[in-house]
Amino acid sequence: MADLVGRTIGAGGRGGGRGVASSMRSSNNNHSDSRQMRASDIGGGSDVSALYNLVESAMFNMPQPDPTTNELRPAELGRMREMLQQTWEGIREWLAAHPNRSDRQNAAMHQGQFLTTTLHMVCKLSDPPVDVVQSLIECSEETVTWPDSNGWLPLHHACANGASGKVLAVLVEAYPEGKIKQDKRYRTPLHFAFFRKDAQEDKMNLKMDARKSMMNPLNDDEDDVGNSMPEIVALLADSGAAELQDEGGMLPMHYASAYGTTREVLEVLLEAYPESITKRENKGRTPLHLAMVNAHRKSSPKVVGFLLEVNAAEIINVYDDDSHLPIHLLSMASKFPEEKIMERKNASDCLKLYLNARPKATADFLTAIQTLPEWLRDIAVISDHIQNILNHKIVQRFPTMILILDFSFLIMVIVVFEITTSQTIDYLFGGTATPTSPGLVFLTFVAGAYFLLREMVQIVSLMALGNAGSWMGDMGNWLDVALIFLIFYFGGVMFTNSPMSNDAFRSGTAITKGIMWMSVISFLKSTQVEFSVFVSGVFYVVQRLAAFLLALSVILLMFSQMFYIIYAQTEECACTSDFPEANPFPHCDFKWSLLKVYTMLMGEIGNEMRYSTLPIAQFLYIAFAFLVVILLSNVLIAIVTDSYGVIKNERSAMVFWANRLDFVAEMDAIKNVGKRIKACCGKGDGAPGAPTNVQETPNGEPIPLEGLEEKASGKFRTAWQSLMNLFDRNLYETYDVQPSSPEFWCYVLVRFGAFFFAIPLWLLIGLCTAGWLWPPQVREWLFQQKKAAISRADMAQEVTNQINQLKAEIMKLRIEMKGEMKSDRKEFAGLKTEVEAIQAEVMADLLQVKEIMVTLLDMSRDNLGTR
Repeated sequence: MADLVGRTIGAGGRGGGRGVASSMRSSNNNHSDSRQMRASDIGGGSDVSALYNLVESAMFNMPQPDPTTNELRPAELGRMREMLQQTWEGIREWLAAHPNRSDRQNAAMHQGQFLTTTLHMVCKLSDPPVDVVQSLIECSEETVTWPDSNGWLPLHHACANGASGKVLAVLVEAYPEGKIKQDKRYRTPLHFAFFRKDAQEDKMNLKMDARKSMMNPLNDDEDDVGNSMPEIVALLADSGAAELQDEGGMLPMHYASAYGTTREVLEVLLEAYPESITKRENKGRTPLHLAMVNAHRKSSPKVVGFLLEVNAAEIINVYDDDSHLPIHLLSMASKFPEEKIMERKNASDCLKLYLNARPKATADFLTAIQTLPEWLRDIAVISDHIQNILNHKIVQRFPTMILILDFSFLIMVIVVFEITTSQTIDYLFGGTATPTSPGLVFLTFVAGAYFLLREMVQIVSLMALGNAGSWMGDMGNWLDVALIFLIFYFGGVMFTNSPMSNDAFRSGTAITKGIMWMSVISFLKSTQVEFSVFVSGVFYVVQRLAAFLLALSVILLMFSQMFYIIYAQTEECACTSDFPEANPFPHCDFKWSLLKVYTMLMGEIGNEMRYSTLPIAQFLYIAFAFLVVILLSNVLIAIVTDSYGVIKNERSAMVFWANRLDFVAEMDAIKNVGKRIKACCGKGDGAPGAPTNVQETPNGEPIPLEGLEEKASGKFRTAWQSLMNLFDRNLYETYDVQPSSPEFWCYVLVRFGAFFFAIPLWLLIGLCTAGWLWPPQVREWLFQQKKAAISRADMAQEVTNQINQLKAEIMKLRIEMKGEMKSDRKEFAGLKTEVEAIQAEVMADLLQVKEIMVTLLDMSRDNLGTR
């Protein structure tokens, strides 16, 4: 009961905590009011809330950070330091003016808003001095154990607001159990430690320390001892706090991964609780999930690298409760504009680390790669792991079959559509008695049905993976939909010989044929890297020509209007109206004038004598020829050359592998639907997502194979290799076969049969089965592409990374030199002290000698005087 009374009222003081109105009045006080209140508080000794009001007033008057940068401006920062210094001096003065233990205890136990004491409020301020905190604890030791209305101890506040390691050590020493005390949301002080602004900084903050040492190399600052983040975490984690979860199931390791920290801190947390790296919070997310969703933070690459280095096998392929891999969260959280350079760099570094750990090549993984922002997807597709996956997946039987069927049906529908449209035109509009062949039109419907089935299966598979939006955003899919519609529409017209206008039929079928050939271009773009670079280069150039085309359009409109105004109602136009059968003058009508200046741009200058009748027309003709035909044409050539050079030199690999990723992801999505249907029917093969076998690649990297394909693939590979061995140049030397022996002619006969019968027959059967019966070597020769070499941009990035690494090493060297200088200064100080002590002893001895000599001199004088 006595404790309760002391906490709520306090002897000899005003009642209870301060009201909201009083707090608001304090928050409106300016800087000078704070000084006046401090002086009055010190003068009056009966108010137990004076000490609390002093700290609360300082807190309410603290300058607020800039909303755009979330940092204080230099002037505000100086003002904050001055206010903090005045607050600490005010507390010291108050304590000096109130030596009575009872007064101090009552003031320290006074509670204000949210049940906070003066110690709570001091710990909420930035970097409180150790002596102030120690003095407040000595005033009332039990206040360090009191939680506020949120369940926060002073230790919680100190951890969250960046108190020094010495202050935290004082609070922990006063209340050791506070390290594992949880607030109302079950968070410990260790959870709060990762809210600190210095939680993401490297040990000792190398850059700032280097600058300080350069500015003042003789400054012996011992205040940073014990203030590094690893030491603070070690202080808070040694009593089991690393194993305690908050209300969301998050451990301190989850907080460290989400907010970012250093490798040394993660090592401390891992040592305190080794299982924390694989633990999941309430949404099923591991620390790796949280690090990837916050990949834009400065320290996230270090966190991701550490987590994967310690235990990549158990965390890299883990799904959360929403069926998201860590890379899914990176995709959802990395929508940064181009001006966010550092955020993009941090996210790309996290992606590279994740891919270097070689996650499993599941359909979900490929879908996640697809959903990455374009700037991240470009980085992903040139990684060795992704290229290995795409190369080995595209040469499997199902993707090869789809590629061959796509190309076969495209060529078939183009040929058949050409024949049937010609027959229809002859029958409907040419008067031919022979109608369109129903069999050929039926083949057109078959091709349309195949393309429709492909699109439907693709949509269903993407919906099953939760990525239907990617289908909507792909212009190639809308091109396929347009092709399917036109095939069925004009196929129906040709099958029924329905009456239709000549121009409408010809225009519609011409557009359909154009879309068909565009589909061929799209197909080739996904199979041949050179063709992909060319097509993507065209689109890239067009995108970069937007400003040029706008300026060119304005110039063409300008000259067309000027020529039209000059020649309107002149003799040239009158002559054109009098002799309509003659070649008309182009500038008598605005639309023809616009068309003429456009053809002049293409080089069709025409007869310059047309413009010789008027001086202004001659001037405009010369100006147009120079400005548009000569100058702008060369500018266009320069822009096209430069832009295509960029796509060829820097983006060629990205373009091709991005196209291949789309196709392989589509095939995997379709196969994934088949697996789910098979699993629903009770015919699953083991755990979901577990490969039944793997294929060893030439560089020793295993690629999962599925179903029974690996068995047939192995047999076919061996058989084809045996056929190829027949043509080995060293075959005769290996088996020591001579032309005179029967074995030699048997080998010749076998070679002849293999070359002219076995190999062609095998290839033909494989082609008839859409590549299903081809050996793996043939599929690899057709569809595998070489890995992309490092680009100039990657080389520049590598050089930049090396430079940054050298800078970091220089910073560390400076810190080491500073430490050595400190130790040398200590040694010199010790030597100086010893020398001063010896000097003092010598001086004392000299003084004694002097006194003795003076005494002896006086005695000798006295003796001489007596004589």
